[in-house]
Amino acid sequence: MISMTPFLDSTDLGEYQDKVVELIRADMALNQSIPDSLRESLEWLLRLVNSYYSNKIEGNPTHPKELLKTQAVNTDNSINSSKDIQELLSHLEVQMKLSRSNVLPEQVVSQDFIKKIHQDFYSDLPKEALIVKNLDGTPSEDEAGQPILVVPGSYRDKMVLVGKHQPPEPEEISRYMRWIEKVYNPTRIFGTNRLCAAAALHHRLAWVHPFIDGNGRTTRLVTDTYMRCLGYDGYGLWSLARGFARDTDAYYKALAQADMPRQGESDGKGILSKRGLIYFTKYFIDTALDQVKFFNDLLEPSALKTRMDIYFDYRAKGAIADINGKKTILKIEARDIYKLLVDRGPLFRADISSYFGKSEQTLRPIINQMRDEGLVKANPRQPVEPKLSTNIVEIVFPGIW
Repeated sequence: MISMTPFLDSTDLGEYQDKVVELIRADMALNQSIPDSLRESLEWLLRLVNSYYSNKIEGNPTHPKELLKTQAVNTDNSINSSKDIQELLSHLEVQMKLSRSNVLPEQVVSQDFIKKIHQDFYSDLPKEALIVKNLDGTPSEDEAGQPILVVPGSYRDKMVLVGKHQPPEPEEISRYMRWIEKVYNPTRIFGTNRLCAAAALHHRLAWVHPFIDGNGRTTRLVTDTYMRCLGYDGYGLWSLARGFARDTDAYYKALAQADMPRQGESDGKGILSKRGLIYFTKYFIDTALDQVKFFNDLLEPSALKTRMDIYFDYRAKGAIADINGKKTILKIEARDIYKLLVDRGPLFRADISSYFGKSEQTLRPIINQMRDEGLVKANPRQPVEPKLSTNIVEIVFPGIW
């Protein structure tokens, strides 16, 4: 038997129960406000945001603009060979798989699923990325002086120390993970208790520290999927990782509070502090609410269109650069075409020409330039679709990084 409080009862939250209700409403509002025409591009962009922040917590300094620029100009030969870019790409790939796999609620905390996330993240990384590092950046070695390597999808077989926290011994990991599998099954948790469970799961999985390395990213990916399984359909258009990474000291402090041993008879039951879990749960809720509010404001339709106007006005004046860093002119008609596609969704060129009362020949060079700059997807004999290019992101989504 595991002597640990699985999660708070909603009655422990007090006024925070109202915040949970507010979060549910804000998530629904965000999910419903996104133009269908931009949803795919937005979800990709925000996966990149999530990946950037989750990897930033682990010390990876790679900025998403590097990856966006690389993909935009199709020159991935040199930059993609770096370990940091490889990690970002691998993290993105795992997120993509998770978003498409329709994970069932009863699967989301299974040992197989958690191991698979860890395995998928590490499986395509070079051997250099599998070497476990000490805090000073030097390779961690075993008793024989050999570098310790991550085995993708396998629980650790060594004791570790995480800051001041001593995770369970290797032979205890499977027992703890079976407990996690049982108590955090979302099909058995209801009401506002579900968000309490999400918060506790995040901490308890990090506390167990089941893998030799990669626990932080794996835990955050599990949390992402868990939140979607709880019915937060806007999750993916916002993420907790961004909030955690905006103030990593606050994140680690909250985790450390929940790591604390029980402080006397009045501090709940089990080996860990109930007061510490209350602290972390409230931090988790505050962070979630802050992030969903930020993205609701950022993606509010009228504000979004105003910032689109600003971008295309600047481009028409040659005031800002294109994806190649050159201040080329993009005719103002591009603004109207882009906003039409955002409003109506993908349209054939003939329909665009008919709407504006201009010939296809007149609009062709503008659409082709928009295509070359990544503003639209415009394949022959296919509808034209709006996209998010590297340089439009900076103006249309200020503060997203």
